[in-house]
Amino acid sequence: MEVTKEHIKKLLNKPGPVTDLLAMAEKKTGLDRMILLGLSITFLTFWLCLGYGAQLICGVIGFLYPAFESVKALHNADTNIEKRWLTYWVVFAFFHVLEFFSDHLVWWVPLYWLAKTIFLVWCMAPINQNGSAVVYKLVIRPLYVKYHGDIDTVMDKAVNKAGGLFEKATEKAKEVANNQKSELRQLTD
Repeated sequence: MEVTKEHIKKLLNKPGPVTDLLAMAEKKTGLDRMILLGLSITFLTFWLCLGYGAQLICGVIGFLYPAFESVKALHNADTNIEKRWLTYWVVFAFFHVLEFFSDHLVWWVPLYWLAKTIFLVWCMAPINQNGSAVVYKLVIRPLYVKYHGDIDTVMDKAVNKAGGLFEKATEKAKEVANNQKSELRQLTD
């Protein structure tokens, strides 16, 4: 337990926006940042269990920090960090699509928003085997390997069909525009 506590203390003093926020709160309240973190987690847990707007809180937690870290990763040009956050977003999108189709069932699951938030925090955790790495390795990658040929074929057909529809729409728009020009000329003559 002491190793975990020391590791958390080390993370809480690592430079970044969370550390800056905790330092400001620590200065204003006089409370240690470990206590502030504990209070924040307790408050968020109760809010996610009982509070109005749990879906919003879950969405903010699952989006803001990863988005910030992703932008930072793009500017640092470290491929390992970029890969980590890209994997997070692939898992996030996969989970989001699954959630979309099971949306009506979600409301019946007790403490769903708390469970989802814990899952997303695990997915973004700064450890080697975080949720993103595990879900990608065990679920998404095998599905991709198995079906990527079929998906590529369907996507190619969709792109070709969309290209054909776009060409037809362009031709129709030109035809309508020319008809309108002709009608305007007849009215002015």
